[in-house]
Amino acid sequence: MSGYSLTLRGSDGRPLPVLQNVDFEIRQGQCVGVAGESGSGKSVLALSIMGLLPASSVVDRAGSIRFGELDLMSLDEEAFRQVRGSRMAMVFQEPMTAMNPLMTLFDQVGETVAAHQPGATRDEIRERVVRALRRAGFADPDRFLSSFPHQLSGGMRQRAMLAMALVMDPELVIADEPTTALDAALQIQLLGELRRQVRAGGNSLMFISHDLGVIRAVSDRLVVMYAGVIVESGPTAELMAKPAHPYTAALIEALPRLIVERRLPRPIPGHLPSPDKKPAGCVFSDRCSQVRDACRSGLPPAVETGPERLVRCLFPL
Repeated sequence: MSGYSLTLRGSDGRPLPVLQNVDFEIRQGQCVGVAGESGSGKSVLALSIMGLLPASSVVDRAGSIRFGELDLMSLDEEAFRQVRGSRMAMVFQEPMTAMNPLMTLFDQVGETVAAHQPGATRDEIRERVVRALRRAGFADPDRFLSSFPHQLSGGMRQRAMLAMALVMDPELVIADEPTTALDAALQIQLLGELRRQVRAGGNSLMFISHDLGVIRAVSDRLVVMYAGVIVESGPTAELMAKPAHPYTAALIEALPRLIVERRLPRPIPGHLPSPDKKPAGCVFSDRCSQVRDACRSGLPPAVETGPERLVRCLFPL
């Protein structure tokens, strides 16, 4: 993705500049985490890559989104349908709304196979479905093939969503906060499984979350977004150990440290601006404790601060 900007139509018809000059890369076999508060543009970014934004809601787009040899912004819906599910797939946040309550687990996971392999027999579809469910952590997949979503636990529904994404062995998996509704033990188990599957298959993973603690457990690289702008990116371990942007540092300070330091999270003062009320300069300037007059004159450029590390700040930490 290079220089990607997106303007959507608001509910009142006004244009909303949601994403601005977004630029990052996901390499083969790599797990890239995308972090930021709710409203930062993370999910819209994912929907843009997947081609799932309604055409009627898009006012303007600029830049490029490349997937291997494909320019995704040039594909029509029919061409995108051939790519979506087979070469790229998405794990959505809430399985009870993303899954069809009237379809069995076998039919829902197998639907993708039938769509991309029209000549596949039922036995061939079943083989793929069982393998995908096993990869997603079902110890005994055959036992649940006839189950409906309401008959599965929350953890099983999340695993079913993962199986639906993995069934065609896509090159890219996008996971949008897939463990939000689960308890800590299930989150760790599912994230570990997701990371192992991506690495074992040579797939790539884009993992979206507002929780840096969760992202730290699964990602190789970290992209931090604020108000539709990437403010910092780099190797996850380095960035977490020594953040350069005040917003990244504030997100890290917001993590609870109850075991070693025994202190509560430190909230970030203020609120995320709406897309039509972003500050004229740095998008974080209204909430930044380090803000100076120069920060309000224009959006800072992305500056390289080390190997594969970028920060969009005039006065990095």
